[in-house]
Amino acid sequence: MGLSSGTVSYLRFVAAPVTEGFEERACEQLASKAFREIDPGSEEEQVEGWVRFDDAFAADFDPSTLVTPSGNVLFRLRTDTLKVPAGTLKAYVDQAANLRCKAQGREKLAKKELDVLKLEMKKQLRLRSLPKLSLTDVVWNIQTGEVRMISTSKSVAGRFVDLFEKTFEISLRPVGLLTVLWLRGMSEEDIDGLALVEAERFHLIRE
Repeated sequence: MGLSSGTVSYLRFVAAPVTEGFEERACEQLASKAFREIDPGSEEEQVEGWVRFDDAFAADFDPSTLVTPSGNVLFRLRTDTLKVPAGTLKAYVDQAANLRCKAQGREKLAKKELDVLKLEMKKQLRLRSLPKLSLTDVVWNIQTGEVRMISTSKSVAGRFVDLFEKTFEISLRPVGLLTVLWLRGMSEEDIDGLALVEAERFHLIRE
């Protein structure tokens, strides 16, 4: 579910401040890791990359419109997965093996022949299949450094952080309580001082 769906769940990160000339540089970086279609004739089962927020099939980012008036950069992580289910592949391999055995008057195929047939059927089925398309919305406020990934999936988060850091050469750190205090203006010295604060009892002790 994305931002356009209404209520959303997301994970928050914080990125280092951007420098002057961010828009031009960011568009080039996004283009360098832009989404590309998966090749059904290859062995690839999953590909991912950046696409525009308003078009899952476009990756042409414009520096003049990249950042909104509120300081947000909106884009998406697109992931395409093309896998042939094991059960489906086995059924087609068995059918092809039986037809070949009947045509050649044999009881069964040798293991090497079955392995070759399996590869052939897998390629044929991939060419007849459409990849599963998945989109993850990203909101990056370059004024506060806050990055929101509109998903709570750990596997998606891992791939997102890895691609984000490779794309922009900026590290991300998950937002926890101490990070929130830093984002709201508390100095790192004061935050470190919280470790020296002793816990205080706020409930009555009955003797």
